[in-house]
Amino acid sequence: MRPALLRLLKRPSAVSVLDALAATPTGIEQLRSTYTQLRHQSRCAQQNELEDHGDTLCPVQEALSSQQTGDGQKFNFNVYEIETVESEPVRDVPTGKRADSASNLPVDLLRMQSDSLEFESDIGHCNDIGSRLVDQDEHKNNFELWEELLKFRQRHYGDRGTQDIWEGLRARVTGVQLPVSGERADLFWLTFTRLGVRRDLFLQDVMGYAIELYKKDGSSWPHLYQNVVGGLLHRGLTKRALRWNKIFQTSGLARPDDVLQLLLPVIQPHSLVENAQSWYRVKVDRPSLLLRTFRLLCRAADGHKIYGRVIATLIEHGYGEGAISIHPFLIARGDEPKTRSEIQPLLDYARMYGFWDENKKLQSYAQNRFDITSTAPSESSAEETSAGAAESKPFKDDIGARLLATRALNFDVVLGGMKMLGVSAIGSRSLRELALRAHGSQDVLDKIKALRQAGISLRDSVFARLVQKLASQSRDILLSDLLHSDQHPDVLEDKAVQESLLVSYYMARDMHQYNMALAVLAELYPNDPDLLDIHFRKHIAAGDWGAASRIVDELTLRKRSLSEDSLDFMAEKVLTPRRPNHRPHAPSGQPLDTKREVMFVFRVLQRSVPLGGYVNPSFWKELLKRLGMENRWDELRECTLWLVRQYGPENRKLVTSTAAAPSMSHDHRMLKLIFTPPMQAALVAWGFLVPVSTATVYNAICFHPKTQEPLIQWVRGILLLRELEEIGLTLHKRVIVGATRHRLATLYGKFHLSHSRTNRVLRKQNPYRWQRVAEECLRAWGDPSFFGGLERIDPVKLVNPGRTPSSLKRSAQIIWPRKRARRPVE
Repeated sequence: MRPALLRLLKRPSAVSVLDALAATPTGIEQLRSTYTQLRHQSRCAQQNELEDHGDTLCPVQEALSSQQTGDGQKFNFNVYEIETVESEPVRDVPTGKRADSASNLPVDLLRMQSDSLEFESDIGHCNDIGSRLVDQDEHKNNFELWEELLKFRQRHYGDRGTQDIWEGLRARVTGVQLPVSGERADLFWLTFTRLGVRRDLFLQDVMGYAIELYKKDGSSWPHLYQNVVGGLLHRGLTKRALRWNKIFQTSGLARPDDVLQLLLPVIQPHSLVENAQSWYRVKVDRPSLLLRTFRLLCRAADGHKIYGRVIATLIEHGYGEGAISIHPFLIARGDEPKTRSEIQPLLDYARMYGFWDENKKLQSYAQNRFDITSTAPSESSAEETSAGAAESKPFKDDIGARLLATRALNFDVVLGGMKMLGVSAIGSRSLRELALRAHGSQDVLDKIKALRQAGISLRDSVFARLVQKLASQSRDILLSDLLHSDQHPDVLEDKAVQESLLVSYYMARDMHQYNMALAVLAELYPNDPDLLDIHFRKHIAAGDWGAASRIVDELTLRKRSLSEDSLDFMAEKVLTPRRPNHRPHAPSGQPLDTKREVMFVFRVLQRSVPLGGYVNPSFWKELLKRLGMENRWDELRECTLWLVRQYGPENRKLVTSTAAAPSMSHDHRMLKLIFTPPMQAALVAWGFLVPVSTATVYNAICFHPKTQEPLIQWVRGILLLRELEEIGLTLHKRVIVGATRHRLATLYGKFHLSHSRTNRVLRKQNPYRWQRVAEECLRAWGDPSFFGGLERIDPVKLVNPGRTPSSLKRSAQIIWPRKRARRPVE
């Protein structure tokens, strides 16, 4: 031992601490900051006990009590005698005497005496009944003492110690009822249920006691169901969980709706998370029957009403597919949504990420359930109001318009006649004639005020609101244009017509009509006073893409995204139509710039999607297809990398959550729908589209993103897929290998006349040997087992993979007509 440590241990302050540690073998965690006082109290209790038997002190105590310094003063620190831990065996003390002496000690003092705790906690048997504190009537319901015994036994003996305390509660001591509420109840039940999850026989005993307690006075620990069944599910013990779930439901210990507590243990079991690199991988790799266990749990709980909470929980945790699959199961069991808000998250998810048939079925169900039920009370209310409407017939708008347009009758005469006829409201045509005969905006407001004072109101319409608004703002020119317009007042209610007129007036530069249409649209869209979405569509329709891009910039600065209608309109107007499996072809006489079209759309979406804008995955695939077929590799690589970063799992930690950007926009299903196995195979095939000849072989290279080593350009698709995998995309290796072998077959396999002219040119001008291309593919993938060793074992099979029946059929359609043409004419 080092001299410095020896000097430190010889200090008087260290002697006291070491004495306390030596006399407290129960563990360092039992020491308190006031250990000196507790130690002193314990010694005083022992000293008092000794004084009861005799007033004599041992020589050591007498010497220590009278010890003083040379000056006649006592030490300024406590000095204790150091006794050995070895003491008289516990069994040698008479039973009655030991119990009486221990019963006088409080729990705090008993906690400091390991030998007493060892004796008092040894209750896992029925021997020497009456010798322990818990055997006495005044202590058997002292759960503070039971808690201390349980902690001591569990700390020193583990699961066996917990089982000993349970045996003492159930077999040795009678009449003890465990509490079912409070922190101490949580400690006891949680300890016993955790052991029961690991030991089924012990769980049977605990559950038997719980059922007995429930039948006796109807009380139970509220977390028993979740800890037992949920604990089994967390450990992956599905069969045991289903069996105990049925016992809980049949015995009444769990209500039908309590099965909702097991949803998270089902979809996020610890047994899977602990063995996975990330939870995202677990969710991706889980099979489609993810909620099969939860369905089995629900079948044992008849009468549950948990639809809304189940759907919300699944979508919140990224299990939208599970929500779609469990919807028909809950409906079949009679657990239907009570309001439309409960099913709305599922409708939104199906519309964004679901397939067409899923979305159609859910929309049809919601419409049949809620629209029909909402129309039932409206029909009854319509019948009630029909009686009142029959008493006073409405005033026809055309009659009022003729009266107000008659020059022989002034406004006061017409107003008096309306009051006499009992008119309660006038329509848009009457208001139009009234405003045409008025002298300026103020006169229009005065006449409208006179109508209201006479008890005659204006029927609500866009025209009526617009007339009052323009008159109150003294915009006489615009009001005059509105009143003299050839549009019927009812046409102003049609948003599509007004937007179409706005675009027409904008392209024709008719500013009077343009301003009027703009004022009408501002009234039709009160929540969007700036009409930025409409201006965006206007510029797109006019072909002014620069102005449309500036509108998107303005929306981005305001943290707003384009609406779905605007995005659909842009896709329809900007992208040139194309046939399936064919490149787009421009109409005759018009130029075609696919790169400009696609990249403009992509730049707009790149600014709208992070703010909450929704883009269908099919549209993303369409953009990638156009770039791939046109061999725009740099743009294709930029788009794919952005998509994976935007919708990938890593983006959830980097993107700050805003009100405009729901968490659903980062669901992993979007990546699965965009980068499907055929799309990954297409990326490999598009990498081979670059034509290489003997003259360009030295320039047709690309560089590995990590090692920067030069590779041939034909492996750029494999390199891109590996980059996407690193940032969160799940690759389908079998599909990628098959696509690579298919390209090798096109270049080096047994000759088959290809339907594609590009493939025929690539094969004819190919300057590489197959060994070079195969080696480059292995280097790009980074794994020599990419082809499974076929490049060494069977090169012929490598470049001649099996062909599908459809491929053979296509080849036959090309080859046989040529052969028939070469036959000699008979």
